[in-house]
Amino acid sequence: MDYIIGIDFCRDFTQLCLYNNETGAIDSVPLSSDKQSTRIRTAITYSEEQNDWLIYSPTHEGRSGMTVISNLYDLAKSGESVTVGGEEYKIEILLARFFRRLFFSVDRSCESKDIKGITVTVKNQDPQLISNIGAGLEYYGIPSERYRICDHIESFMYYVVMQNKDIWISDVGLFVFDEEEFRYYVLRFGRKQKPMSIVAESTDFSGTVKYDMLNEEDDIRIKYAFENVCGIMLHKQNISAIYATGAGFDGSWADEVLKKISSGRRIFRGMNLYVKAAAYVSKLFFIGGAEEFLVIGEDDLKSSMSLRAVSHSELKEIPFGKVGQKYYEAGGSTEVILDNTNEIDFMLHNALKKDSFYAIMTLEALPIRKNKTNRVSVNVRFPSRNEAVVTVKDVGFGAVRPTDYRIWEQVINL
Repeated sequence: MDYIIGIDFCRDFTQLCLYNNETGAIDSVPLSSDKQSTRIRTAITYSEEQNDWLIYSPTHEGRSGMTVISNLYDLAKSGESVTVGGEEYKIEILLARFFRRLFFSVDRSCESKDIKGITVTVKNQDPQLISNIGAGLEYYGIPSERYRICDHIESFMYYVVMQNKDIWISDVGLFVFDEEEFRYYVLRFGRKQKPMSIVAESTDFSGTVKYDMLNEEDDIRIKYAFENVCGIMLHKQNISAIYATGAGFDGSWADEVLKKISSGRRIFRGMNLYVKAAAYVSKLFFIGGAEEFLVIGEDDLKSSMSLRAVSHSELKEIPFGKVGQKYYEAGGSTEVILDNTNEIDFMLHNALKKDSFYAIMTLEALPIRKNKTNRVSVNVRFPSRNEAVVTVKDVGFGAVRPTDYRIWEQVINL
């Protein structure tokens, strides 16, 4: 049997789901003897008696001959090794043992060759964490072409478009509330584009809605703070659905507030959002369908940017940034010769808009010459996904026209 698997790998707990290719449904997998328990602690236990690694159970704590590795997530982030029973275990070995036990819960006869595709979703795109998870999967026997690792928001974006279209007929909101943050995300869709683009934007309200408010005797203050955030982010916004996830929403305090904002939109709350999302990502990438979407995360450029120039009588575009490219990886430099102009034209194309538009940079005080002796260097860098900084320097034209060392700089909003 070919398994399509999604895993949500978090610091405190891990979950696993299967994509059912016959029904298109996502099936949660119990990960302990309690068939109702679909979450387990992100930990692993070594048993001296069995000379083997076991899925963690609270009954292992303090037992003779049992060594519990309870900080598996943090070890995966740091890459540290662990010594157990006099033997050193690298993190990829520990993760491989952990994954083996997870897959044992799916099917006792499940082996690496039976897994057609697996997606592991994590909270943030931490390079070390992602690298070590990949190493663990490969050590277990799953090659890189059969697994994918993505962050929570990327997986959520794919999750949304796998739902009925009435869910995402307009923008979609997501509230995330846990011990680390309270953040609001909004997904916008470029439905006229092919592939269809999905853009995520976020606002951090961790200073407004705080986790320690949950420990107060009453819930008046946290309700008030949450209502304020909703008022700011949802006022006159066309939102067709809102999701709420994270340990902060476990209690009943949010029932009243979520009900207030449900008018005219769908509301979903739960702790299994990302693991289901991971299973859908596996479906899209290992069965098919991912090519229909262009997912643009928080660090990805929402707009492409190129310089328009003529080369050998042909109009060309020199690219500096592409839609979906990490903003910190984009940018570059080139030299151009200006003929009868002191303007540089940039073409911008936003992922959510059908038409391109132009940004013109005028080089004030640069004489307009018709003899093609105005040569300048153009450097573009992206300090964020929302803006580009263009720096132009006059480099002269050899002995014909020495440089006057002028420099121009302009910020272009994307």
